[in-house]
Amino acid sequence: MLKLQFVDRRQPAFWLVDPRLTIGRDKTNNLVINDEGVSVFHAELQQEDGKLYLRDTGSVNGTFLNGEPVSKRVEVKVGDMIRLHLVELQIIDPTKAPPEPAAPVIKREMPKAPPLWQVKAMTGVISGRMFPIEGTNVIGRDPHCDIIVGGAHVSRRHAEFQIRSGQLWVKDLGSSNGTFVNGKRNDETALQNGDEVKFDAMIFKVVGPAEAVAASDFEDEAERTQFRPVVNVPAAKPAAKNPSPVPVSQVPKPAVAAPKVAPPAPVSAPVAEPSPSMSPTEAKNGMGMLVIVVLIIIALLAAYYLA
Repeated sequence: MLKLQFVDRRQPAFWLVDPRLTIGRDKTNNLVINDEGVSVFHAELQQEDGKLYLRDTGSVNGTFLNGEPVSKRVEVKVGDMIRLHLVELQIIDPTKAPPEPAAPVIKREMPKAPPLWQVKAMTGVISGRMFPIEGTNVIGRDPHCDIIVGGAHVSRRHAEFQIRSGQLWVKDLGSSNGTFVNGKRNDETALQNGDEVKFDAMIFKVVGPAEAVAASDFEDEAERTQFRPVVNVPAAKPAAKNPSPVPVSQVPKPAVAAPKVAPPAPVSAPVAEPSPSMSPTEAKNGMGMLVIVVLIIIALLAAYYLA
C-alpha cells in the first residue's frame, strides 16, 4: 500500500486506501490542505487496476507532476513528486526502504597560495585594506575599476597595477595629476617591496616578496662594497701517529772520523855489553852505532808528531 507524504512534513503522511482521494482546502476533501495557494477542490488521485492516476480538478494555480503541469489524467509512480502551487508531496512505498542517498563527494581543495604582490591602502576611508594584485588591476574613481578610490583629483581611470613576469609594475593611464612612486613622478615603473605609490592624496604601500631586489640596487651595492683578496693559508697538517719508515738509502750517514793511529811504542835498543874479549876500540865503535840508532828513532818520532 502506498502513501502520500508531505515533503516538508507539515502534515502526517496519508495512506492511499480508497480508490479515489480528493485534495483541496474544503473540509469535504479526503485530504484537506489549508494553504492559500491550494484551491477548494484542487486535484484527486485515482487507483485503477493496481495503477495510480493524478488529475487536476480545475485548480487556480495548477497541479504539477515532477515539475510538469498536469492538463489531463496521468499515471503516477512511486517516487514521483506532486506539487499543488507551493505544496509538495511525494508518492512512497513504506514496504520498500528508501534508497540511501549517495555520500556526498567532498572535494578537498588545495589551499590557495597567497598572492605574491599586494598593495595596502595607507590613507582614506579604505586605510589598512589589502588589495591582491593578479594580472592587471585598474585603480580610479570609476565604479568599474578593480580598486575604487575617492578624491576629487583622482582620475576616473587613474593608473593600473600589472604583473609582468612575476614583477609588479605601475602605469599611469594619462591621469590629470600623475602617479608618484616614492615621491617621484613616474609614468611607468617597476615596483619593489616597501615602495609607496601615491595617487593625489591616496597612498598605497607595496607588499611583495622581500627577496625581490631591482638590478640597479645590486649595482649600487656592488659599488659601495670593496672586496679584498683572500689569501688561502694552508693549515698545518697534524703529525701522523704512525709515520711511514724512511728508506735506509735516504737516511743521512753520520761522518765517520778517521781512526787515530797510535804512535809506535819506543823500541829500546839492546845495550851491548862488552865482551870480555872485546878490545877498547871495538867497544867504542859499538857505542857509536848505538848512538846512531837512537838518533834515527828520535828523528822518526819527531817527524811523526810534527806531521
